[in-house]
Amino acid sequence: MEKMNKKLTFIAMCRALDCLYEESQNETMREFLSDENPYIFTDRESADPAIGAEFADMWISSGLPNEISINDAYSFVKVYLQRYTSFAVVFDDISLSKWCDLCDIVTEEESTMA
Repeated sequence: MEKMNKKLTFIAMCRALDCLYEESQNETMREFLSDENPYIFTDRESADPAIGAEFADMWISSGLPNEISINDAYSFVKVYLQRYTSFAVVFDDISLSKWCDLCDIVTEEESTMA
């Protein structure tokens, strides 16, 4: 099983929320996605540095190592979304299986960017 670091987990979360937005067309989610979009800049960091810092701070304060399992990344994202957004319930529509597939895609993308 692949390991996920903070950056890959953030990108996977963004991709998952983007998929959910396509289904819901929720305006609040669209605004959040616009602010967090890691595909705007070549470094693939959050478009809004405050959101990226918030995510990183929670990762660090949670005592997570550099790399975690895909399952742990999934759990971390759920907690992050509960704490900082109103999208945790919507994120439940992303099954662990879909999350794993999404993480594989994000990991592959990053390996071709390096």
